[in-house]
Amino acid sequence: MNPISRRALTVGAGLALVWGVAGLAAGQSAATGNGGRVLAKGPGYSIVAASPGSGTQASAGATKVTDAPLETLHQPIVCQGQRVLTIDNRDIRFDGNAITAEDGCELHITNSRISAAGIAIRARNASVHIENSDIEGGKASIDATGAAQIYAEASTFKGAARRLGQAAIHDLGNNDWL
Repeated sequence: MNPISRRALTVGAGLALVWGVAGLAAGQSAATGNGGRVLAKGPGYSIVAASPGSGTQASAGATKVTDAPLETLHQPIVCQGQRVLTIDNRDIRFDGNAITAEDGCELHITNSRISAAGIAIRARNASVHIENSDIEGGKASIDATGAAQIYAEASTFKGAARRLGQAAIHDLGNNDWL
């Protein structure tokens, strides 16, 4: 590569970086449609690990959320009380219900695939954050009751999403509800 094209490449990359930072500062969120995993996220930034060969943006159905080995569990995961439970980069299948969060639990599911024969995510008076994940339930993908708050972003849900009482499901964008 000659010095002029190197200089042009450096300037182009610098402009792309400036545009990316300016776009995030203007309130745009970084998309994970390229199959990347969300590594860190906070106010005004999002760090995504791009998968190899992800030069173009893939469709939501083709997004690979995890490369974790498949696990099969026979008992549900339960989070109760004032605890924080994080499930990241997991591929889990359940025979019955999958995950229950209740009574103040704060549950974070990122870059994971959760599949259940029964209800995938059951929340009662809890806060559940789901990002870049596939959630599938034979009876329901989400069952929220009481004062449960569900926050979903860049995820795919297969099965009914039910709420009762003061429970709320917040769609933060880029979700597929099937």
